[in-house]
Amino acid sequence: MDLPPDAALIFDQDEDLSVFESFVHATNYLEAIDVSDREYTAAYSPDGGVLALTAPEGWTGSVVLTRTGRGDLVDLERRVARYWQRHQIGKPPRDPLETARFLLDRDNQPRMGWLSRVTGLLRRNGPGDEPTLSSRDHFTGQSGGSR
Repeated sequence: MDLPPDAALIFDQDEDLSVFESFVHATNYLEAIDVSDREYTAAYSPDGGVLALTAPEGWTGSVVLTRTGRGDLVDLERRVARYWQRHQIGKPPRDPLETARFLLDRDNQPRMGWLSRVTGLLRRNGPGDEPTLSSRDHFTGQSGGSR
């Protein structure tokens, strides 16, 4: 998958990473109160361009994401490496571009709703069988993601 030209990688205080397909997706999802409270510690384009994340109208206003014209690929790579250590335990780390693609691909996978999963379980199991959940059906508690 090619990354959209306005993709944004945004890190929070827990060193979790959210990847958005565009500035519009990011600003529609992020809340001004979190930006005002400095919940987000850094924002980058996939090539290391530094992005400014602001809430100029305060905590009740909108979120604005802009290019600063500066770059810091070294810091982006360091943050991405820490993300893999803390939030993707046991998986080999990837560079910023691969990480952005990975998170966007993962978050764009079709998801079954809870009713479809339950119906599938009931159809799979005959009378007297215990319903079983596949590993995919378990909530892992992991966030991170791009939205």
